[in-house]
Amino acid sequence: MNSCCFQRARSPEQKAERRAQILQAAEDAFESDRFQAVALVDIARQAGVTKAALYRYFPSKEALFLALYLSELEALADIELQGGKPLWEQMADVLIQQRLFCRLTAILHSVLEQNLDVQQARDFKQTLLKHFAVLSGRLQQHYSLPADKVNKYLMQVQQSIIGCWIVSNPAPVIDHLLTEPPLSIFRVEFADALRQQLKALESAL
Repeated sequence: MNSCCFQRARSPEQKAERRAQILQAAEDAFESDRFQAVALVDIARQAGVTKAALYRYFPSKEALFLALYLSELEALADIELQGGKPLWEQMADVLIQQRLFCRLTAILHSVLEQNLDVQQARDFKQTLLKHFAVLSGRLQQHYSLPADKVNKYLMQVQQSIIGCWIVSNPAPVIDHLLTEPPLSIFRVEFADALRQQLKALESAL
């Protein structure tokens, strides 16, 4: 985006558009860099706002990426469920397509939730619960499963995403070493690992 001049958003519509622009800039930055390497000043420049203006929408980098996570979760909760697919396959297919959600999930507890005050944490968790409940309710209805089983399954899915993402996305130096035998035995493909995990979890329901 052209950042030659900054105009303050004043109407609710302008503020919503500006917020969306910042989130898109954060998503773009996170596509090419790890979280620690992403700088708010670069996100602000890409969004066409000043860093001070960005802070009016998001008080920290963690708050910005938590908002991005919730946006991705909301989209996940609104997925079109395919008839005839078992639960594990339905979830695996969607999650493999939503790589941004998986990347954010992998650092949710260890990074993104670490720099929040009590009110920010409460607001985040309450919004998280709202989207979680929507997804759970839709899966309960689609698969005729009780709430406790679906909720347990979704929590296990989250844990599987974290584990599968971490082991399939090692540090660059390790990733390079795993390209050739015999160390290639340690290489894990995220999509394959996630499918195996989710299928095993459903069989235990």
